Amino acid sequence: MNERDRHAANLLGASALLVAGMVREAVTASVGAGGSLGEALIAIKDQPGRTADWLATVLQISQPGTAHLIRRLTEQGWVVRGSEGRARPLRLTPEGERVAAAALEARQAVVQRLVDRLTGEQREQLVAIAGALLGPEARSEETLARLCRLCDRATCGECPVYEGLRG
Repeated sequence: MNERDRHAANLLGASALLVAGMVREAVTASVGAGGSLGEALIAIKDQPGRTADWLATVLQISQPGTAHLIRRLTEQGWVVRGSEGRARPLRLTPEGERVAAAALEARQAVVQRLVDRLTGEQREQLVAIAGALLGPEARSEETLARLCRLCDRATCGECPVYEGLRG
């Protein structure tokens, strides 16, 4: 690897940390609590009716951690669990929908501020770069859900992750 490639990789890593930190901070402030609460709300909003096991896979947390998270979500009045056998699907309450929508808005605002720094040409390049990086990573539905767990999927008509999974 030459010096220019190392420099590009280093900048990509720093950019990823910048975006991740800003998004985490915005979602946490919006939800009013840290940890995985915001991510869980958005994931359940995106795919209602999934199980705790699915949520654990998407958020990459342990079964006890997931149980604790779901307990916190239900105590807040944001999530209800179905009674369909062991699967017990997760669904947002109306209040959970409101909080998840606010978290998505907070996330969008912070990433929009970053995108606003770019020229039109740079934005087009960013879309191409993101597609090249994300598309090949989508090897399963779980990976798709994990990569897009904080996305407003309605915004992304041509999602490179979904297209990567289909391809």
